[in-house]
Amino acid sequence: MEPEETFLENAATMVKYGKMELQQFLEWTDCRKPYGIRAKALVKRLEELAAEMKMLQKEYKAR
Repeated sequence: MEPEETFLENAATMVKYGKMELQQFLEWTDCRKPYGIRAKALVKRLEELAAEMKMLQKEYKAR
């Protein structure tokens, strides 16, 4: 595995764990409060980012 592939894999893992942490936060807090609404929005953005990361990894491997 090339260093660049490792970097991309690490970045994808960080996005995954960030999403998991926010989901845990939402389970422990009131998701109807402003901070809960913000956390939900961040989870959605991280899901979109995770999908883009997969595309980037696929594009890099296909080069």
